[in-house]
Amino acid sequence: MNPIELLEQSRNSSAVAFHKFVLLHREFGTDLFCFYEGKDTHYYFPKINQIYKDNHHPIICGNKKSVIETYEKVIPKYNNLKTAFFIDRDFDEKVENEKLYCTPCYSIENLYCSESVLSKILKNEFMLHEIDDEYKLIINLFKQNQDEFHRSVKLFNAWYATAKEKAKKNNTIVNVSLNEKFPKDFAIIKIGNITSNYTLNDIINKYPDSIQVTEEELNDKLKFFDENCNSCSFRGKYEIEFFSLFLKYLIEDANIKNEILKKKTKFSVDGAQILSQLSQYSETPECLIDYITKIKNCA
Repeated sequence: MNPIELLEQSRNSSAVAFHKFVLLHREFGTDLFCFYEGKDTHYYFPKINQIYKDNHHPIICGNKKSVIETYEKVIPKYNNLKTAFFIDRDFDEKVENEKLYCTPCYSIENLYCSESVLSKILKNEFMLHEIDDEYKLIINLFKQNQDEFHRSVKLFNAWYATAKEKAKKNNTIVNVSLNEKFPKDFAIIKIGNITSNYTLNDIINKYPDSIQVTEEELNDKLKFFDENCNSCSFRGKYEIEFFSLFLKYLIEDANIKNEILKKKTKFSVDGAQILSQLSQYSETPECLIDYITKIKNCA
C-alpha cells in the first residue's frame, strides 16, 4: 500500500468515523446517521433523499471491515439514535442483520451496469426510444459485448471468489491487492474485440503470494458462474470499467464516427466521477427501499 493509500485509510478508519459521529450527534441528535464504505455515499445519498427525505449525515468509514467495526462501536451505546450502515456483499455470504444493509450483488458498482441502466441513459442522454433502430442496435451490441466480457473475466472472478472462501475457512487472508481495472495482460477489453488468454497458472504466477487455489477447488465456483453469469455476479469494479468503456464507445461514435448514432451528444463520462454522474440511472433494489423505509417509519 502506497503512502497516499495509507493516508486515505487513516482518514477513513472506524475510529475516525466514530469520532465524527460523536461530534455530529451532539448537535444533530434527531437526524439520521449513515455509515458507508469508501465512495458509496455517491450511490446511497440520493437514494436516501428520495425515500427518507429528512436530514441525514453521510459518514465514510473506509472499507467493509471499518463499517462493521464502527457498527460495533455505535450500536451498544447509541442504539436509540437513527443509524444506517451500508456494506457490499463482495464474494462473502450475505450478512443477515436487519441493522446492516448488504448489497444483493457484489457491490454498488454492479447496480450501474445492467441493460436497464443503459436503457435509461439512451433515453435521457441520447434521446433514443425503444422503437428506434439505433436503440435496438445498441442494446444488442451491449448484450453481445457484455457476454464476451463476462466470459473473459469469469476465470479470474472464480479464482478470487474461491481464494476468499478458502481464506475465510482457514482463518487466514487472501493476500492479494487488486486494482480497480482488470489485469491488462489477461484480456483485451475493446468494444467489438474482447478476448482473453490466461489460465489458472497465469493468475498464480501474477499473484505468487496469494493463498493457493487448485483447479479442483475452482471447479465449483466456475460451475456457479456458468449458471449465474450476469452483471450482478462479478467484481463490481470490473463491471463498471466495462460499462464506462461501452458508454465512451457510444460517445465517440456520436461525436466522431457516426456509425450508429447520427446526432452529436454533450454527454460525457469521467471514470473517477461515474458513481455520482450516473447515480440517477442506477438500480434501486427492493431490499434497499425496504431498509430505508423501515428506518423512516421508525423515526
